[in-house]
Order: sequence, then structure tokens, then C-alpha cells
Amino acid sequence: MSSAKDVLRREALNRRAALTEEERAQKSDAAIKHLVQTAVFQTAHTVAIYLPLKTELALDSLLKVATKGTQRFVAPRILADNQMRFYQVNESSIFERGFGNILEPGMNSPSVQSEDIDLFLVPLAACDQRGNRLGFGGGFYDRALVNQRGFKLGVGFSVQLVEHIEREAHDVTLNGFISEDGVTYFR
Repeated sequence: MSSAKDVLRREALNRRAALTEEERAQKSDAAIKHLVQTAVFQTAHTVAIYLPLKTELALDSLLKVATKGTQRFVAPRILADNQMRFYQVNESSIFERGFGNILEPGMNSPSVQSEDIDLFLVPLAACDQRGNRLGFGGGFYDRALVNQRGFKLGVGFSVQLVEHIEREAHDVTLNGFISEDGVTYFR
């Protein structure tokens, strides 16, 4: 099954990479406008974001919302044991390059327990209409999200929504998907 997933991942990431920088910026802004209007975002006290890598949908501007003091934002850091932990971040946080050259919160950032996160904004390579997520192959989010009560919202561009992703036993299903086209909720 992994070779089929590899092909699907490559195709979805190629479609995402084909978007121009300007298109990605516009679509990221549109997705964020949809996101901040959702009840799941508005009622979340603690929101887990990710720091975008390369051509991912950019969530950076959400950190400006953190200055209003109504919500707490956290971002992941991959630790030496290959586990993902979340640390509080804001617009003035210091970030450093970590696993896979991804920006991560500095080690001096306050740690936040996963159980305290109300909304997880999850990056992905692809997502299908049933909430099956295709990640990047490391399993970090599947391990971090298993048994978490927080709402799991996949984040990507509409070109990353695919017909079908074969689900494996260790895969964590998403509750929804957000793109420049709006939010899709799954059962």
C-alpha cells in the first residue's frame, strides 16, 4: 500500500507546488478568512498551528490574532525520541530549524500538553472526503493526535483534496478540511 500512497503523495504535492507564490499567498489568506469565521476556531482556547514549509498553506498570520489575548497558539517541535510536543508561540517567538529543516518553537518556549489543545490545524499532502489524511510519511502527527479530544482540522489547498486515500490502522482521521474554498466537515 505504501507505493500507492507514495504516488498519491507525489501527485498531490506536485499539484500544490504548481501553484505560484502569489496564488499560494492569496489562497492562504482566503483559507484563514474562512477559518476565523468557524465556530470551532472561535470557541477554541488553545489552537495548534504549524509553521509552513516550502509550498504549504501559510498560517503565519494567525499569530497576529494571538496578540489579542483571547486564544493561545502552540506549534509542534520534534524531540529526540521522534515524538511531537507542542510549545506556546506568538508573533515575537523565537523559532529555530529542527527536524527536516522545519521551523520550530525554541526550547525555552512554554510547553503545552496535547490534552489542553482544542483545535489542531494539521498540515497534509492530501485529504479525502472521509477525513483520511495522507501526511509526509513520518507518522509524527498520527502519533501526536491519537486519542486526542481536540478537533482535528486538515489544512491545505483545494488541489490537495483527492477522491480516496486508503486508511491504515495507525492513521488518525480528521474531523474536517479547510482550504481557500472553505471548510468541509466529516462525520
